[in-house]
Amino acid sequence: MQHLSTHPIKVWLYQRLLALAAKIQGIPAKVTPPPFRLLQIGSAFWQSRALYVATRLQVAEALGDTQKSTQALADTLGLHEDHLYRLLRLLASLGIFHETAPCTFANSPASHYLREDNPANIRAMILMHNSPEMVRPWLEPLEDCLRSGDIPFKQTHGADLFSYMDAHPAFDRLFAQAMDSVENLTGIAFLDDFNWGAFQRVIDVGGSRGHKALTILKAHPHLRAIVFDRPQVIAEASTAWQGKVAADVLERVTFQAGDMLESIPVAHSDGDVYAFSAIFHGLSDADSRRLLLNLKHACGEKRPWVLIGDAVLAEMQVDRTLASFDMQMLIGTAGRERTLSEWQQLLAGSGFTLVKVLDARTFAKFLVLRRE
Repeated sequence: MQHLSTHPIKVWLYQRLLALAAKIQGIPAKVTPPPFRLLQIGSAFWQSRALYVATRLQVAEALGDTQKSTQALADTLGLHEDHLYRLLRLLASLGIFHETAPCTFANSPASHYLREDNPANIRAMILMHNSPEMVRPWLEPLEDCLRSGDIPFKQTHGADLFSYMDAHPAFDRLFAQAMDSVENLTGIAFLDDFNWGAFQRVIDVGGSRGHKALTILKAHPHLRAIVFDRPQVIAEASTAWQGKVAADVLERVTFQAGDMLESIPVAHSDGDVYAFSAIFHGLSDADSRRLLLNLKHACGEKRPWVLIGDAVLAEMQVDRTLASFDMQMLIGTAGRERTLSEWQQLLAGSGFTLVKVLDARTFAKFLVLRRE
């Protein structure tokens, strides 16, 4: 099984740096007096809303590679100059934008990632997570749902997340763009930490518009891939890459629409690998088992490999980032981030064996499964 893990030294170093960053991140909680620390946390939404509004208003794009006065920016964007100055002053204090002279600002290394003309931007991620659709469930029904066990997003919007997106194309597009930008947040080095070259075909279930699959195909010329997702996502994906990705790469990928809770593409050989990237954490245990049953049916008599890219939480004292992801799952879905024991319980009786859990250069792990 060791042959499926690549770059172990780089992965080990990444994990050590991640652990160090977590310790540094925890320093304020230890050195700040508790009342002040509580106030910092309680008012953190002020900062996120300021960032969201600046992103929506395209301040970073208006600044570009220059420095501009708030008056010039206000004239360009049609804003109130003093209000804009105070917004930028707050964001500059957080390292987002630089105040280069009184009432004059420039982009910082952080705000460059808000620019639409930066291919590595995470603009859609900021807009999606701070959109009214995603914020209202935090603000309105969370307390009641902590009593009832209901899903806050569904309580707010009258539909689960994916049903809501099916009926609201603009938000659906924003969500898809945010998912496409995940690699801009984490980088794509983690894709190199798994030996895709050991297979003949990748079946990327819930693969959005196919960015991950295309990245893998570029690195492995012998591979083919299926990108499987909801019909409206696939309709856009099938034309999104024309002229942007080499023709010899595009001809090796097939975009297929469907509902993973109904069925998934059938395995052709033991040389297939099914990839599920950040899929199971959005599903309840019941729907996860339904997906695993569909996977078992898709395998038929074949024994393809299965790779699940998802978090594996510690049994206690969970990392702050992963605990935050888990709360976002609680807000929007019936899913959760799972501990190793919860993963093992989920897989019990599924027809698949958890062969190994591999570290990678990301917050998630690679859970490697094989058909029993």
